[in-house]
Amino acid sequence: MSPPQAAQENFDFVADALDARDIEWWLVEDYSGHGYRIGVRDESKALVASALMFPSASTPAYVKSQQSTAVALTEVKGLCEDPDVRIITVVSPKKVRDTNWAFGFRYGCTIEFWTKTATESRVIIEAPTENRAAKLMSEDEFTLQSASTEAGRSCRVPSVLNRTMLEDITFPIDAVYTWVDGADPEWIESKRRLEAHLSGSEYHPEANHEARFESKDELKYSLRSVEYFAPWFRRIYIVTSGQVPSWLNLDHPKIRMISHSDIYDAADHLPTFNSNSIISRLHHIPDLSEHYVYLNDDVMLGKPVRPQDFFLPTGLAKVFPSRNHRPFGAPTAEDGPHFNLTRNIRSLLESEFGVTVTRAIKHTPYPMLKSVQFEMEDRFHDAFERTWSSRFRHHNDIVSDQLHHYYAQIVGKAVATSISYRYINIRDQSYRWIMRDTLRLRDRSTMCLNDAPMDDVEPLPDDEVAHFLESYFPCKCEFEV
Repeated sequence: MSPPQAAQENFDFVADALDARDIEWWLVEDYSGHGYRIGVRDESKALVASALMFPSASTPAYVKSQQSTAVALTEVKGLCEDPDVRIITVVSPKKVRDTNWAFGFRYGCTIEFWTKTATESRVIIEAPTENRAAKLMSEDEFTLQSASTEAGRSCRVPSVLNRTMLEDITFPIDAVYTWVDGADPEWIESKRRLEAHLSGSEYHPEANHEARFESKDELKYSLRSVEYFAPWFRRIYIVTSGQVPSWLNLDHPKIRMISHSDIYDAADHLPTFNSNSIISRLHHIPDLSEHYVYLNDDVMLGKPVRPQDFFLPTGLAKVFPSRNHRPFGAPTAEDGPHFNLTRNIRSLLESEFGVTVTRAIKHTPYPMLKSVQFEMEDRFHDAFERTWSSRFRHHNDIVSDQLHHYYAQIVGKAVATSISYRYINIRDQSYRWIMRDTLRLRDRSTMCLNDAPMDDVEPLPDDEVAHFLESYFPCKCEFEV
């Protein structure tokens, strides 16, 4: 069970009941992170109540209006007899066993009772609440047209609701992941061989064993979050060194596996173990959409999100600055990679624009514009080339996801805003209560389970992290075999 599935079941339950009684209805709002909304003529309220009063005995269902608390669906007749009731919501609640995940009225199907008023000069159709057009419309604008929901169910829609509105996002958006199986013996051997070659030392195969670690399957849970909370992504690209997760459904029409060799032009840049280099080549993915969202595999969605959370309808990207500030000074091998990346990016932008950047970037999904990435590559080609040629991380690297954050704002291609998010460092046990609160509340749009080494602190136990992930994302998704 997922939010879209819960909403779909409630919608189908109501639509089937109305269709069985030949009651005319129309779609007001498709699934968009909450339940469907449909419209019915106000004079059909009694018929709607009669159609809904006898649900299956195996499906407990409830109804509420804006004026009432929830009651059993068998009491719907009383609600509909109240002339002030013009909106009701019907739900068959669901709960995922052994978790705190429940699907209540947020995913119910809302029925709006629309009225028709004739005057000497016109006929006015009025909805009880605002929609993507307006509460009031003419009879011509209300004319019902054949359509279908995003999930494929046939329906009818008032013609005015089919118009493209100023706030609509009509362009496709892809998701892009980078992933590596660090426990893969072949990957480890390749990494160790390159390290030995670059250092001029002798390669010892037994050194591979020291690098093994247990995967927490973060990518699997992140993909579950995408299916649960962002079903609007067109495609999902997963960029790897040729590895494929054993659990991944390669036959899913949205999934595209991309090898490093698909995005690098120069053979001597591969193999690479430098994530800064890989991220700075993602815009070379074949057939990638202009608008895409880059996610590290430790970044997940926490509740339903919309395209408008990441882009403006005009096509501009949204970026999410942190309150933290990055230190100044020259990049050195003694400092953390994230400090050096900001210093190098700061130097580029100061030289080019005379603008200094100071604020860090939240660990969230990163909205990207492919054209801006190519523009940056052209303008700062030496910095990109230097990063691509570094097979391991280097303190002189840049990384294009962070550069895009700042550069796009400077050139007017992005706006700084905010998104609700939660940062959890699983290498610091003091984050235990933050992790538990995140699960209890389920109120953040995004979250990051970062694996940042810390001195003199104990990490969260692996089984505790695994329990959090399985509890927050308990249902297998279509991206899994």
